[in-house]
Amino acid sequence: MDKRPNILLILSDQQRRDSLGAYGCRYVSTPRLDALAAEGTRYDHAYCTAPVCTPSRASILTGKRLSGHGVYNLFDILPETERLLPWHLREAGYQTGLVGKLHVSGILYETRRRNPGDGFDVYELSHDPNVLPDEPLNFYGRWLRENHPETYEKIRTEGRRWTNRPPETHFSTWVSERSAAFIRGRDREKPFFLSVGYFDPHSPYDNHPAGSEALLREEFRPPLTAPEGEPEGCRLEALEEIRRLQCRNPRSRFTPQEAEQLRRGYFAGVSFLDQQLGKIIDALREEGIYDNTLIIYSSDHGDMICDHNLLGKGAYFYDGCTNVPLIVKYPGQREGRVSGELVQLNDIFATAMAAAGLEQPVPPESRPLQPGTGREIAVCEYRGCSQMDLGVFPHPVQATMIRGERYKLNLYHDTGEMQLFDMEDDPQELRDLAREPGHEGTIARLQRLYMDEKAGEDYRLNASRGGLSEIPAFSKLKQQMEKH
Repeated sequence: MDKRPNILLILSDQQRRDSLGAYGCRYVSTPRLDALAAEGTRYDHAYCTAPVCTPSRASILTGKRLSGHGVYNLFDILPETERLLPWHLREAGYQTGLVGKLHVSGILYETRRRNPGDGFDVYELSHDPNVLPDEPLNFYGRWLRENHPETYEKIRTEGRRWTNRPPETHFSTWVSERSAAFIRGRDREKPFFLSVGYFDPHSPYDNHPAGSEALLREEFRPPLTAPEGEPEGCRLEALEEIRRLQCRNPRSRFTPQEAEQLRRGYFAGVSFLDQQLGKIIDALREEGIYDNTLIIYSSDHGDMICDHNLLGKGAYFYDGCTNVPLIVKYPGQREGRVSGELVQLNDIFATAMAAAGLEQPVPPESRPLQPGTGREIAVCEYRGCSQMDLGVFPHPVQATMIRGERYKLNLYHDTGEMQLFDMEDDPQELRDLAREPGHEGTIARLQRLYMDEKAGEDYRLNASRGGLSEIPAFSKLKQQMEKH
């Protein structure tokens, strides 16, 4: 029997870091994830490589940044030459499985065909619980047709309009039960890698079971952060354009009471997910493999849920959108630990490979968490990522976040604007220092660190793409080589 650790990767969708009890949120009910954090390692500064689903998830499963895997937009297709993490693990003897969301390519591609490099032995994909239930690779839709035809018909006819889904047919229930079934039915002669993809707490924010809101503690409801946006004098043209064309002003779409209900639904979705996730943890314990499993819990990016007068995800880099939960329970770990180091989600790739005893192929931009990443900066890039670029917005938005140990610098390349926040003294990002004197050195240092990384990355990815020419005879280098 192969004694290497199992690897369980659990990804929620659009979940911000401060939505878990383990991160100090007393409003939400997340006892199972809080318990996992109490026995594992909680990373406080884990940043997505892109604040939109597809490029971020492509980074997690390839270990690469956007320029490495080529997925920049929501509907881009991962090149078929790319090999995902489970492909490498399967080559090394792991049994591999997927239940739920993958989303390393656009929705129509993924629901109709598989990427040849996905590497999954068991493949039970469902991209979105609200749409396209009849597509050939929507296994949730197939499960509903066979077992819950009433729910299947409701989704076909109402889609995202159907609120307060019943718990027994909810997407999070299906993901958890099928994942637990994979664990119990695994090949016991091999270690396994299982990718678990939830849809919660992604919008729409009202498709959680009705009873989930009763799990919330209203006396601890977090207030909106800067509900009217940045103060006068600090408003960026780039963000105002984004609000106008994509997000608009939440106050113009919702009354304050409706905005709070939106947020209540978001946190209720997190609470219900936590309940269901317990079924997977229970399966590990019942099978006696909990201690020999690397458990990684994270999300692809966050959600502004009306903080800073913004909604959802996109070309803005407040922590609500870019800083996600990352809890890692290492094999044999029993005591909780908190890490304040800078982490990027593509580090998950190297972490899983290291746990399996594999050194190659790991992209240099992916660093294993086990010894510590040693990062000076974490980078999040927006390069024409979402629907506003493909539809409403007049041109792709180009923007970059550079997060250092203390300061965060946001660059909006289209307008030439920037934001600078002191994340130690101003964690809610309310005071933009970019216009204040005395911070020129901090800005220059963060820009230089980013450019140093990009220069090395550009050379590694693009140098000698056409091959190397023979050194001509008149070259002094050629002559020196011939003498030796």
